[in-house]
Amino acid sequence: MVSSSGGKKRKSKKPPAPRQKPNLRFLLWGAAAGFTFLALLGILLLPPKENTAVTPTQVAIQPPVKDDEVYSRPAEHDPSQEKRFKYADKVGTGFEHRVWKADMAILNALNRIDQDESYILRNRMESRFFFGTPYSFQEMHIYTGNRQEQFIQNLEEALNHFMDNTTVKQLDQHGQKWAISIAGQTTHLLHLGLDKPDIQAGRGNLVIVIDDLGECMVFPRKLAELDFPVTFSILPYLPRTSEVAEFASVNGFEVMLHMPMEPDAYIRGVEPGPGALFVDMKPEQIRQQMIHALQQIPQAQGVNNHMGSAFTRNHQGMRIVFEELMKRDLFFLDSVTTPDSVAPYLAREMGLDFMQRHVFLDNIRSREAIMHQLQKAEQMASRHGMAVAIGHPHPETLQTLRHWNRERDHRVNIASVDELILQQKIMAVSAR
Repeated sequence: MVSSSGGKKRKSKKPPAPRQKPNLRFLLWGAAAGFTFLALLGILLLPPKENTAVTPTQVAIQPPVKDDEVYSRPAEHDPSQEKRFKYADKVGTGFEHRVWKADMAILNALNRIDQDESYILRNRMESRFFFGTPYSFQEMHIYTGNRQEQFIQNLEEALNHFMDNTTVKQLDQHGQKWAISIAGQTTHLLHLGLDKPDIQAGRGNLVIVIDDLGECMVFPRKLAELDFPVTFSILPYLPRTSEVAEFASVNGFEVMLHMPMEPDAYIRGVEPGPGALFVDMKPEQIRQQMIHALQQIPQAQGVNNHMGSAFTRNHQGMRIVFEELMKRDLFFLDSVTTPDSVAPYLAREMGLDFMQRHVFLDNIRSREAIMHQLQKAEQMASRHGMAVAIGHPHPETLQTLRHWNRERDHRVNIASVDELILQQKIMAVSAR
């Protein structure tokens, strides 16, 4: 031991501080809090007790939605519904839009020589296809007076302004016959004349079909308020399929089944909808699908195809469809979604009442474009005795139909498909 008075004081080595024992009370509180949090989280993640055994019927039950909401409310994105089928026949929206721009270029060129659409006579319209895309080929006479050269110059300028890859080609020595081509495909054949064309041809019948009905009751009720009759084409297996069919029938409208059929785009994920007919189905499956769809709309007087660019090329499948239609004395209206449809030839062979679509009204959803298509259909009916136009339940279509009715040629009768088929039979008998 060193004295406190002598020499250098030596530091004594301190013993290591004893390790503090964990506070048991804090550990217990922490564990209890953690257990409580996990328990609450587990309860929140559990489904409600009453949904533990869900029947298929319960799955289909949805909160009540007003019809007005179905019609006007914008669709919300729902990832679980990404593969839900598309109700609208979206065909021809690409090339058809360019054809419509060429129509607008023709009107623009006419306006610049102080003329309007009344100086155009559409002599012929055909459904043609550009790489599988349908469009309306038109042959027309245009009154230009002695200003033909100026009209052609205006037309070339307007086409170059509206789009690329278009040409205007002279087809005769006198400068009276011209062709408009888009991407190398002839879309318009123009005959330029000095005299104003006679557009007071005849009366004729025009059918306006509205496809894709059955989702709600709002649009059918609004169609019924129009001052002219339209044909209701109703999809099967929709929430209001039966109700729309009954409403249309009671109010005296022609009713059709809008039968879903396989499109070429099915391999790219475009689904035609529940109850659709597919090329690879067995014959008995096709027959049963057709029977079940017809049973949903017993008021149907005929059928037209929803999509179907693949199925309407299938000879065996279409024969089975036509057999079921003939049993019930129903007609078939070909929506013409492919140039290779076997429907016209098969209907002729089997003796089935048959008609084809001539004009799609609303591939381009603008009032100006829809009005232009209605005027085409109206003039075709006037010149050739009949025409069939198909539209869809879009607000723009309804608004344009109302506006068109105030301006249209009321000598053209708004008819049903059934009336056109009867007219076609009378014309055939008269020809014989």
